[in-house]
Amino acid sequence: MLRVWIAGLLCCGLFAESARAQEHTLLMLSHSDFTIYQVEPGSGTILNQFVAKEEPHEAAITPDMQTLFVAVPQGGHVVILDAATLTLKGVIESPYFRRLKAIGNPPSTSASPHAIAVNNEGTKLYVGLENGEVPGLVVYDIKAGKVIKKLDLLLNGGHYMAMQPGTDKLYYPHRADNRVVVIDAKTDRVTKIIPVAGGPVGVDFAPNGDVWLHEDGDGSVTVVDSRTDEVVQIIKTEGLGAGRIAVSPDGRYAASPHRNSGDVAIIDANTKQIVANLKLGEPPYLGFPVFSPDSKKLYIMEFQGGALSTIDLGSMKVESRYKLGEDPFGGVIRLTKGKQ
Repeated sequence: MLRVWIAGLLCCGLFAESARAQEHTLLMLSHSDFTIYQVEPGSGTILNQFVAKEEPHEAAITPDMQTLFVAVPQGGHVVILDAATLTLKGVIESPYFRRLKAIGNPPSTSASPHAIAVNNEGTKLYVGLENGEVPGLVVYDIKAGKVIKKLDLLLNGGHYMAMQPGTDKLYYPHRADNRVVVIDAKTDRVTKIIPVAGGPVGVDFAPNGDVWLHEDGDGSVTVVDSRTDEVVQIIKTEGLGAGRIAVSPDGRYAASPHRNSGDVAIIDANTKQIVANLKLGEPPYLGFPVFSPDSKKLYIMEFQGGALSTIDLGSMKVESRYKLGEDPFGGVIRLTKGKQ
């Protein structure tokens, strides 16, 4: 969610130059070793780490960069960490995170709290229930430290969500129903349900207000105008399969990795044309994209490869690759300080 916050500053024209110069670390979630890593992306140095009891899947950071929330679907809870040190601050548990009837193999009563987002004021945390008996999302009051409500959405396949900067609109794709739910985070009311074919999962935002979506089913990318919440363009990439989407803070590029074809499509966000298609691994390959705050680098967390790759956007080439974790897939940038 931090990327969203940075884009919001640029969208409003505030602090653009300082945002480009800010130093940062990368907070990575590695599934099989249950570990959250804080990494210096330029060197691959692990600065801190936290081992959870089950697989960490999605993360959201507060706007002040102090608190990290990590969803642990199999455990049926969300852990709260100090974002600077990755020390445990607490655990969010709720009856909403549990099912009455166990499902899966092995059977589990977890409702799979998975998708996660923080509003722009840093006052509310949203947690999607992927396997809830009644699908929806839970709202947690960060200051009060308690769950305050559940929103029943009755759609299936909610896996990832993101908060748009400036507008406080929450976009929650549902890949099984081919729809994207838009929620006003000020009122917690659904304002729009957008039909998006192809199994939408990944979502991110451009400074001009465009909403970018990656579709797992066919590897396509859909662009939505957030002023109307209507689809304005569908981009048929050369890739196929599951992935996510990221837009650079300066709004120049979007990146969409694809599992089945083992590549990442880099798209000119203005012309909506693919400018590079980079092979990063042998299929099936899954990557999670995050841009650096200065928009010069693209970091790819390699799920299959257990590594972090850095792509230089000037040359459109991989400039480094470090082995990190068993299968990192998910994470956020944490701003540390501004260069003078």
